[in-house]
Amino acid sequence: MNQKKSAKLKYVMTIPSVDFAKHVTINDLILLGSSDKRYKDLKANNPVLKQYLDSFRTPFGRKFNPSIIVRDERLAKVDASHLCAFRNAIAIACVVGSRICSCIQNQSTGFFCTDLFDFHPVSVSSDGTDLIAKTPFENSAWCNVKNFVGQTTLAVIYPENIQPAFDEKIMLALLDVIEKKARTRDEQSFKTRVIRSIEMAFYALKSPFATLGEPVDFGLQTSLWVSAFEILANPHIAKVKFSDVSTMIKLVPWRDKKLRVKNRAAVSAYKGKKTTLPVQIYGRLYQTRNAYMHGNAMGKREYEFRKRKGWGNLFFQTPALYRCVLMYVLNSKGFGKPLKCSKEHDLYEQVLLSKRN
Repeated sequence: MNQKKSAKLKYVMTIPSVDFAKHVTINDLILLGSSDKRYKDLKANNPVLKQYLDSFRTPFGRKFNPSIIVRDERLAKVDASHLCAFRNAIAIACVVGSRICSCIQNQSTGFFCTDLFDFHPVSVSSDGTDLIAKTPFENSAWCNVKNFVGQTTLAVIYPENIQPAFDEKIMLALLDVIEKKARTRDEQSFKTRVIRSIEMAFYALKSPFATLGEPVDFGLQTSLWVSAFEILANPHIAKVKFSDVSTMIKLVPWRDKKLRVKNRAAVSAYKGKKTTLPVQIYGRLYQTRNAYMHGNAMGKREYEFRKRKGWGNLFFQTPALYRCVLMYVLNSKGFGKPLKCSKEHDLYEQVLLSKRN
């Protein structure tokens, strides 16, 4: 986005459960945290926006400063799908990066679920004079800001304690894809594929709490993860099979030799054969998805179908594998820093090799 001093910013949407320390920008959108001067200026110049933002509280009533997305008011109105793609790229970089740090450092700080990046259904009207409440089932305009009490997500009790940890490399590569105009049919197909895949990943990274953390929550997420992988492998001309995804995974330039050798028992489609560790992890994900979605018999507290001793935890390994594959796919079209030159990639490989449960 052109950030000349003369550019006047316009409020677009609120992310109530995260207060970013740094801004994130693409050509027509900016994510601002409460410490940003532009955020403060917008509040100072609009009393409705100020009262709205100052009303947000955590579940225990502690004041919380949400982040907001803004745009240059001279630009056209933002398309909803474009706005969501921008948000999804940031969310995935934060949540995946945080889970990997948690696995390696055995810490519980960072963004662990994409619920933190949900948009608030109540926002300030385009003329800045009142509030608009909108969900798929409700649409209410001209709401009085004096009656509004903002809430953070119910998925996290203490959002104020969460410390940011995100993967800047994957975020910048994804944002580059989103803001670059597709000039050919192939470029548009690739862009659509990436955006749709990260949509699935966004939902797969939600908090597993709809059924109070029971296995069905994780089962639903495994199905979304499989879709996220399959979309990346799909050239939009044929049905995607397990072999298409496994071939894509093998093409990733794994830096650690342990991830390249075929010394692991194949799972799901290639039982009885040997395969690589990354393909085995995807096979475990795939067979667990099938077990949940097809109604196979599973133990009462069985989160992974027929898990064997020595296997790691799919909660950490799946997002790590997805990040590696996603960056490889982006690299194949000239986006992002090449994996073979990235030391950050080693952290994700370390998680794939981890046996942490």
